[in-house]
Amino acid sequence: MSVDSYLRRWNLTPDGAAIRTPSSDLMPVRWQGRPAMLKVARSAEEQRGNDLMVWLEGEGAARVYRHGGAALLMERLESAPDLAALALGGQDDAATRILCGAAAGVHRDRPQPPATLLSLTWWFEALAESAELGGVFRQAWGTAQRLLADQRDVRPLHGDLHHGNVLRSPERGWLVIDPKGLTGERTFDFANLLCNPTLAHALTPGRLERQSALIAREAGLDRARLLAWVGAYAALSAAWHLEDAQMEQARQSLAVSALAHSLR
Repeated sequence: MSVDSYLRRWNLTPDGAAIRTPSSDLMPVRWQGRPAMLKVARSAEEQRGNDLMVWLEGEGAARVYRHGGAALLMERLESAPDLAALALGGQDDAATRILCGAAAGVHRDRPQPPATLLSLTWWFEALAESAELGGVFRQAWGTAQRLLADQRDVRPLHGDLHHGNVLRSPERGWLVIDPKGLTGERTFDFANLLCNPTLAHALTPGRLERQSALIAREAGLDRARLLAWVGAYAALSAAWHLEDAQMEQARQSLAVSALAHSLR
């Protein structure tokens, strides 16, 4: 069903410009007098994320008001203050602490996770294929294989936790949106934080050392294991960038992977 179909079905009033991404259609709306966001998934990945949002039941995440088929009607959160701007503006530590707090909300123990969640082993398929290129790819795939074979504290994961996917509710604080819907080791969910808010910022001298130590303290993680996941994930991200012919982003992602491996 289209966005227009859900507007009629759920009696929604458009309240801003439509947004189209490669995998979903979004529309700011009003529902029962309150601001909301309608999201209609156009990929299996986005539908897995929808399933996770429903399961979270608004704990650590935007509330889901209605759901059905490929669509979610969610609490509309504020885009300001912007965590990326906060980090790039000299308050990196403050942004990181907020992100770790949001992750804790997602990682709370809850019963009966969705059966649709994708395992990390499948998520790393693109890195396995890129390992034949050698160099950092091969090194990172070796790291990923070791981590995937010995996962710890396995639970549902956001899968794409970064500065743009944590927004603020004036009443409820910082909450996640737009998960990928994965399952695997909790530490993995923090790897993407260290590749953001930009790859150039991630490669700032001393930044990976400082922020990995901060995340390990805030989230109760083993820092060496966190850096191992960063090394694996950054190379996976590079593989995805290569698939999209984004050569500079792939180069920078591989540089993050190599740096993480050097710090372990």
